[in-house]
Amino acid sequence: MCRFLAWVGAKRYLDELVMNQEQSLVIQSRNALIGKTPINADGFGLAWYSDRTTPCFYKDTNPAWSDANLKQLTHHTQSHLFLAHVRASTGTATSRNNCHPFGVGKWSFMHNG
Repeated sequence: MCRFLAWVGAKRYLDELVMNQEQSLVIQSRNALIGKTPINADGFGLAWYSDRTTPCFYKDTNPAWSDANLKQLTHHTQSHLFLAHVRASTGTATSRNNCHPFGVGKWSFMHNG
């Protein structure tokens, strides 16, 4: 099962929720307590909004916990609205095209399943 989070509210650094909490998304991606598999290693992605009307995306096919750029990016990026996703494939290919969040114009979105 994929895992995701969404934040809307006061600006905060992305790493506060994606990396640093006891049950952060990255912690869950390595050792989930519930779900079909305890590991979410088939890619990850972020979408966040700044002062522009369209979101910025960062995605990769590697596990979230092994991406040094993700650590730096989340540590230095603040947003009032962001999405984050870690993927556990159910048999489909592992590619950037299959990594969430997705976007069209000013919209970003994720789905589970």
